[in-house]
Amino acid sequence: MEDAPLLEREPETNIFGESMVVFHTAADLIGLAPRIRLELEQPDYEHIFYITTQLQDRLVPFRGEAAAAYERLPASVIPNRAAITPLFNGKLILRPEALRSGSIHVQDGTIRLADQGLYRIQPGAFVRFKAYRVQHNQARGPYKGGLRFHKAVSLDLFNALSAEMTWKTAIADVPFGGAKGGIRMDPREHSKEELEAISLRYMYRLKQLIGPNVDIPAPDVGTNAEVMAWLLRQYSDGERERVNHRGVVTGKDVRIGGSEGRVKATGQGLAYCIEEWYAQRGAPLAGARFIVQGFGNVGSAAAEILCRMGARCVAVQDADGAIYDPNGIDVGALMAHVNDNPQNLRRSVAGYSGAQAIARDDFWSVDADICIPAALGDAITGEVAERLKAKLVAEGANRPTTTEGDKVLAERGISVIPDIIGNAGGVTVSYYEWIQNKRMEHWTEGEVNARLERAIKSNYRLICDIAEDRPRRSEDHDSTGFVLGKRLPMRLAAMVLALKRIEAHYMLEGFSQ
Repeated sequence: MEDAPLLEREPETNIFGESMVVFHTAADLIGLAPRIRLELEQPDYEHIFYITTQLQDRLVPFRGEAAAAYERLPASVIPNRAAITPLFNGKLILRPEALRSGSIHVQDGTIRLADQGLYRIQPGAFVRFKAYRVQHNQARGPYKGGLRFHKAVSLDLFNALSAEMTWKTAIADVPFGGAKGGIRMDPREHSKEELEAISLRYMYRLKQLIGPNVDIPAPDVGTNAEVMAWLLRQYSDGERERVNHRGVVTGKDVRIGGSEGRVKATGQGLAYCIEEWYAQRGAPLAGARFIVQGFGNVGSAAAEILCRMGARCVAVQDADGAIYDPNGIDVGALMAHVNDNPQNLRRSVAGYSGAQAIARDDFWSVDADICIPAALGDAITGEVAERLKAKLVAEGANRPTTTEGDKVLAERGISVIPDIIGNAGGVTVSYYEWIQNKRMEHWTEGEVNARLERAIKSNYRLICDIAEDRPRRSEDHDSTGFVLGKRLPMRLAAMVLALKRIEAHYMLEGFSQ
C-alpha cells in the first residue's frame, strides 16, 4: 500500500455543480432572496487534512515464475488462527502472536501456509490517508451529516452530500444544518485494529471542528455504530463531564447512548414513504414485488421491513453480483449470508444459495413494481431508466438517479420518491438520539418508530401536495403556504419545501454583521 503524494489531486468531477441544478431551479421558482441564495450556493467550510497511522504486517499472495524458487520451502504451522485475519483482496493480516505460537519457516521474506500457498511478508508501514469534513450550512441548527469511508470520495462529492444534508434536515423539519465528511480509503482492506486507529486519528484532527452543538457526525457508507463508539471515546476522553458529550455523534450502539430503531431508521423511513405512496393510490402494498440495489444498512433494512408489510423481494444486486427469485428471496437468510458468513469476506449477495445468480446488468430488467436504489450515486442512468419495469423508484441512496435518468423516468411516467425524503429516516432518528442524549432519556423502539412514522409521512404528504398543487390543511400537515400554483416534479417539490423552511429562518433571524 503506497503512501499518498503530499499534494494529492482531487478528481476532476462536477458532482456538486450537477447536484445544485435543482436548487437553482427551486430558488428561481420561489424567488429566493439573493443574499440567502448566496449563503446556500457554497459550503460554509471545506476542511481537508491528512491522517497518518501505521499498518500491521501483511502476507501478500506470491505467485508466478519467481515463486517457483520456493517450492521446497516447508509449510509454516500457525495453530492460533486468530493470529491471521483474511482480507477481501486476498491478503492476510499477520499479527505478532503468529510468530510466538507457531512453527514458522521464512526464506527471503517468503512463507508457505499449509493449503494456502506462498506469501510474501509485507512489513507494516506508516501510511497517510486524505480526510475531509465539509460544513455546508447551519442556519437551522448545528451541522449534521455522516462520515463515509470509501476509496472514491472527494471534496466535490462531499460538497454535494453536505448540501443535500442541509435540504434533508429542512425537509425532515429537524433543527440541524448540513455537513458530510470521511476518509478516502477502502475499509475492507484493513483490520479492525487498523480501522480503529484510523478512526481515532481522524477524530483527533476533527475534534476542534465539531461538538454536540456545533457539528454532529453519524454513520454513512463504510462506517457503523462501532466506528461511532471509537469516535465518541476519542472526543470525550479526558473531559470532566463526559456524559455531556454523548451527543457529539449519533448512530451509536444503544448501550452507549444510541437510540432504539436507529440502525434500521433509514430503511424504515423509506418503507413508510412507499407505504404512503400505495395508500394515496388506494392500492395494497401486500403482494407488491420489489428489487433492491445495494444490500448494506439501508437496502437490507428496507427489504426486511417491506417483507414484513407483505411485499416480496424478487432481486438484489450489489457490487459483486446479483440474485433473483420470482417467488421471493428469504431476506433474513440473505442477511445472514452477507453479515454472518465468515467465508463471505466481501459481504456480498453473490454466492447466496437460496436464489438464482443473474448477471448484474440483468438486474435492472427484472419485472417488479418497486425499484429501490440503495447503494452509491448515479446508479439509475438514462439507459437504466429505459429498462426498468417498475412503476415506482424509491431512492434509499444519496443521489442515485442521474439528470438523464430523471428525464427518462418522467417521460415513462415512473413515480419517484426522491432521496431527500426517502432516506430522511436516518437523520430524523439521529435527532431523536441527540435529544435523548441531551435529556438523559431512553425512548422505546415503539415510541421512536411512532414519531418517525408521523414525521416521515406528514412531510412526504407535504411534498406530494406541493407537487400536485394541492393546498390542504390536516391534523399532521399544512401545505397551504408551500404550494406555488403549478404542478412540479417530486424532486423539485421537495427542494421547494426545503428552501421555504430555510428561508423562513433567515428572514426571521436576519444576518450577523
